[in-house]
Amino acid sequence: MDREKMERCLEQVMAYRASGLKGNAWAEANGVPLRALSSWCAHAQRWQARLDGVSASTLAPKVGGFVAARVPAAIAATVRIELHAGSTRVELHWPVANAQELAAWLREVGR
Repeated sequence: MDREKMERCLEQVMAYRASGLKGNAWAEANGVPLRALSSWCAHAQRWQARLDGVSASTLAPKVGGFVAARVPAAIAATVRIELHAGSTRVELHWPVANAQELAAWLREVGR
C-alpha cells in the first residue's frame, strides 16, 4: 500500500474514533464499507509506525485481550435418599456440601 492511501485510511480511522459512534453507524453515515473500516482500524497502528519511520519490531506486541466469561455454577454433587413408610414414598436429592444438615434431618426423621 502506498503512503497516500495509508494516510487517507488513517484519516478515516481518526475521524471514526473521534466521532464516538459505533462502527456500523459511522461507516454507513460516511459511505464506507464496515469491513474496510474494521480492517483499517486493525492496521492503523502498524501503518502509523511505518509513516513515522518506526521499525515494526519496536512496536509493542499485540496481546490478546482477556475476556471475562461467566461460567454457570457447577451443579453440586447430590446424595439421593429414598424413604418408604407404608404407601408413602419420599425421594430427596440433597447437596453433598450440606451433609451436616442432612445428618441432622435424618436423625430427626429416625425418631
